Amino acid sequence: MSKKTNLILIIFVITFSVSFSYSLVFGAWDFFKNDKTSVYFKLSDNIYTDSLSLKKTKIIFKSDTDITNSKIYSNCNIYSKNIGKKWDLYLFDLKFLDNKCNSKYFYLKDEKQIVLLKIKLSLRNKYKIFSNFLDYKTDKLERFRNVLENKRSKLLKYKKYDNTSEINYYTFLKNNRLLNEITYIKNVINSIIEWRELKYSIPVKWYKLPNNYIKVPNSWRGYRADYTDGVHHGWDIDTKFWEEVVAIDDAIVVRVVSDFEFDDLNAIKKSKDLTQEEQVKNLDLLRGNQIWLKTMKWDVSFYSHLNEVYPNIRAWAIIKRWEPLWTVWITWIPDKAYNDFHLHFTIQKNPFIENKAWEYTYDDYMSWDWEFKWRSSDFILKNQYNIFEG
Repeated sequence: MSKKTNLILIIFVITFSVSFSYSLVFGAWDFFKNDKTSVYFKLSDNIYTDSLSLKKTKIIFKSDTDITNSKIYSNCNIYSKNIGKKWDLYLFDLKFLDNKCNSKYFYLKDEKQIVLLKIKLSLRNKYKIFSNFLDYKTDKLERFRNVLENKRSKLLKYKKYDNTSEINYYTFLKNNRLLNEITYIKNVINSIIEWRELKYSIPVKWYKLPNNYIKVPNSWRGYRADYTDGVHHGWDIDTKFWEEVVAIDDAIVVRVVSDFEFDDLNAIKKSKDLTQEEQVKNLDLLRGNQIWLKTMKWDVSFYSHLNEVYPNIRAWAIIKRWEPLWTVWITWIPDKAYNDFHLHFTIQKNPFIENKAWEYTYDDYMSWDWEFKWRSSDFILKNQYNIFEG
């Protein structure tokens, strides 16, 4: 790897991945000033709401007036307390009790609820970190991880405070925090890389993939060639009505459609001159109620023809492999519904356009190539268990 490439990679990781950790260049000394009170020191600009240790921080305020009995307030559920005073400096503990909080502004208020200061913190969680890394190829993630590990190794001396050390205690706290944040991010990257070594599970427990030529990708669907591309993009697994479907991988929920009505099919456009965009939007209507998962393997899986919505399945939730999603409902075709109960699911292959990482639209996902696109049915039936558990 060239020196230029190494330099670009290091700059990228510093500005992108560990903008999550308050900054690799220790830019944590913010000064939000009014006439009497300012932020003198923050342990970190970042709060990781799903981490027991990183969901709390310390802030030192400098004030010309006594703010011992002041508190920090937020729309989030938080705990704050003044735990010490020296001269005009006041040390506050701040802890987040709400792991779903997304408010970035916090307010130091006195006993009369007068706002003394507005504070900004960056709230992070595993979803946000996963979402920033899943669209990258494994070799790129390994380079991110190596850069983070190099930085982490230099910070290991701050893992435990030595009372005999000449290191200033607040310098220790700051670097210890950075060490823990880098470790947190590196562990997320590790989990993605490890998951990519595994095959997908089958999306209906105790069922096999189809062995019928017409129920695998690329089988012909001539009866809808005037409003789609006439090609089957995924697998059909025949099931019972209300059979439960599960996640094929650890994943992030990208989209949930739970309000489909039969009349929605009236929006389908029919013409011999449809664009590809119009064809995929027609297919989207045919999927009815559906859920999309962005998997640890960077693909997006579409589950179609679904019924009951489970309350924990919502857009941007992180879910685990084998976690129940919905149940199978009826299959839809224009002009009639029929009693063909099956799960239709597709795996859309990530094209790795790096400048669009995690900025893809629904239309983008639908236009991605599907798994085994243009492969023969014989090839698919022979090789489908190379990507799925048997």
